[in-house]
Amino acid sequence: MRIDGNDRRIILIVGNTETLGYFSKELAIYLHGMGREIFIWDMMHPAMSISEFEKLPDKERSVLLTFNFIGCNGEGQFGNGLDTIWEQYGIEIVSIMVDSPVYYYRQLSAGIRGLSVACIDRNHVDYVKKWHPYIHNVYFWPLCGNEPVDDIWMWPGVMGHPPYIRPRAIIPHDQRYIDIVFIANYVTKEGIESSISDADPEYVDFLHGICDDMIAHPGKELEKTLYESLLREFPDEEPDAYPEAMFHMIYVDLYVRSYFRAQAVRTLTEAGYMVHCVGQDWDRLETLCPGNLIHTSVMMTSADCVRALETARISLNVMPGFKAGAHDRVFSSMLAGCATLTDTSSYLDEAIAPWEDYAPFIPGEPDSIIDAVSRLISEPELAQRIADTSRLKAERHFTWKKAADIINEAI
Repeated sequence: MRIDGNDRRIILIVGNTETLGYFSKELAIYLHGMGREIFIWDMMHPAMSISEFEKLPDKERSVLLTFNFIGCNGEGQFGNGLDTIWEQYGIEIVSIMVDSPVYYYRQLSAGIRGLSVACIDRNHVDYVKKWHPYIHNVYFWPLCGNEPVDDIWMWPGVMGHPPYIRPRAIIPHDQRYIDIVFIANYVTKEGIESSISDADPEYVDFLHGICDDMIAHPGKELEKTLYESLLREFPDEEPDAYPEAMFHMIYVDLYVRSYFRAQAVRTLTEAGYMVHCVGQDWDRLETLCPGNLIHTSVMMTSADCVRALETARISLNVMPGFKAGAHDRVFSSMLAGCATLTDTSSYLDEAIAPWEDYAPFIPGEPDSIIDAVSRLISEPELAQRIADTSRLKAERHFTWKKAADIINEAI
């Protein structure tokens, strides 16, 4: 990734989605430590943020580094509805998309000036280049693992004294009290189906047919499957119509993602394992062994999730459709000293090794996840060895400091 110019001011946004704000906070800490000028915009304090922004000299020397187009989604504090303040002042924008680009059809099609896009999955790069070729700068930028950051509020404006990364004492597995942790929210089938309650029954059947296909074939890529399904059903549409149609099929991703999350947790609880789910609505999961499911029931912060990982032996990850990328949960688990239990992707196959850096399972094959957990629990030395090996690898390659190094060179 290369943005023209050297030593640009970097603008980061907090106060919107908690997880993405945590990412921004980690980048701010490391980039500030490298001597970069960092400007913090806090969406919870728009008046103060606007006031501090207006004081900035040479605004065009800035680059907005944001996630999921925050700051470019039509939020009132960032513009007049016609264009954003970034465009008004000639500020370049780098948006890191942490979900499928299907979700961001409107933003990708909006003609935002000075926009570069970073994707966490190589398939997402291919999608953007195919369907939004007018965006010239599209990069693969894999996610990183979270570290423990203090809760000090970052004052809007040019950063003076940043928060700090809490020193981490890795707890040996024989002193950890959680066997299996899963840091993720759960969405019920009813909750997902409510989003299409007013849709035509034939269209609902069409969507459910795609869901069934992806559940039967877990290796299928979301974006390619949606497009091929549309092409079979509507072969005579203009090519430009397909991206918008795929945007309206987000239901498929949510349904399939929730299905595999529920299947993994249900399988383990019904096999007799205690699973601690740190996230919202797990009290609504139907399982034959509810006593084996320990849950928070409410959405937790990123800091809460990091603390939970630090006390768990095994951390479960169920990949949300990233077939050529990875979820940050994988690397956060590795950094926390867990034995990570995850399905894989082509990117993970390159980056980490099964039974050396993680324990693999195959989604849709319940026996594979039971076998993997059984081996980790019955061979605690193996689990500890995987945790130790993967932590050292993650510290070298998969931290936000590593990401900040790349950004510092590129911007």
